[in-house]
Amino acid sequence: MKVVTVGTGMAAAEFVQRLRLEGFGGEIVMCSDEGFAPYSPCVIPFYLAGEPLKTVYWKGKDFYDRYRVTPYLSDPVVEVDTERRLVRSASGRNVTYDRLFFATGTRSWYPRPEWLETMGVFGFKTLTDMMAIDRYISERNIKKAVVFGGGFIGVDAALALWHRGLEITLVHRNTRLLSQMTDEDGGQFATRKLAAKTGIDIRLKTTVSEIVLANGQLAAVEFSNGERMETSLLIVSIGVSPNSEALCGNDKGVPSNEQMLADPDIYTAGDVAVTRHAVTGEQGFFATYPNAMQQARIAARHLVHGDGSFGGSVNTNVLKKHIDFPIVSAGRFEGEAITRQQGDIWRRVYMKDGMINGYIIIGDTRISGFIYHLYLSRKRVDKSIGTILSEPRHDSYYRGMLGIADPNRN
Repeated sequence: MKVVTVGTGMAAAEFVQRLRLEGFGGEIVMCSDEGFAPYSPCVIPFYLAGEPLKTVYWKGKDFYDRYRVTPYLSDPVVEVDTERRLVRSASGRNVTYDRLFFATGTRSWYPRPEWLETMGVFGFKTLTDMMAIDRYISERNIKKAVVFGGGFIGVDAALALWHRGLEITLVHRNTRLLSQMTDEDGGQFATRKLAAKTGIDIRLKTTVSEIVLANGQLAAVEFSNGERMETSLLIVSIGVSPNSEALCGNDKGVPSNEQMLADPDIYTAGDVAVTRHAVTGEQGFFATYPNAMQQARIAARHLVHGDGSFGGSVNTNVLKKHIDFPIVSAGRFEGEAITRQQGDIWRRVYMKDGMINGYIIIGDTRISGFIYHLYLSRKRVDKSIGTILSEPRHDSYYRGMLGIADPNRN
């Protein structure tokens, strides 16, 4: 049997590794539009912040050799012919398959794609982006940057460049940063704290409306309020869309069943996959590392053994890079809001029918694992949630579970 992956990202790498660990001895081909070994998108901002490049290759730079893979790199797949069971690349290469694993992830969306043709304007999604930004900063001794977009990726970009020592202006159209992973109050709290802890100049309810060039290079940006700021570096991170055109003919993603099958011969996983939410049952995109890993493992097990079922995705978001100020959220921000704040720590859960419907935890992660467990298990906690959120020591619930007395209480 011949297995082909479209994509070499985290889901594809996990899928291939699991195939070999489960005993699959057939031919494996991996296709990618980039020229690298599988790398972690979660780690590449650390490279831009100053970590060694080798740290991004989360399963080793020798991945293709160790797992007996034939890689076709720097050649995007543009079409999947399901009738003939082959994929076609931009260069004209045709690769046949018995089983296909389609894990192409997402790509950045740009309001003005032509800006990327300007020297000094970059996206912030791939290792290709990171290496280009790193080279540009080093060669031109860049000291300041504007980041356009204050969602998860935009804040990640701003923090990575801030950690590297650049002066950062972060521009976001909404009333708060991280507006997709927070409610209004939580987002406002996180925005204020991030600004205070980093000194990043945060411009809310603002967009970059134009760029100004000098000798073909970025010289300044103009904001929607009419203000102009000189800068030689602009990072654009407004949003993403699924890379599903080659298979589906559109960018709406790839629907899958519980075995991660999009077709009898095609598996999918990761950010491009449309899956069922484990709690609500709704279909959607839930682009997180744990979801992608579990989906890839289910697909590999099903291919080799014919069993395995994915229990559903969870929309957990965790931002804790480059600064000791984590932000965690999951679920829906609907229902009765119960909030506790102590200094830099802010916690809120939304309760519905006695169960956690969603939550936001800012400034500390010690309680987040327990809250996640309560959310996913659908246990009623309406009688105890106030005490859990108010616990200053963060460990009373673990002590209660284990039957260990608190030594500081009489």
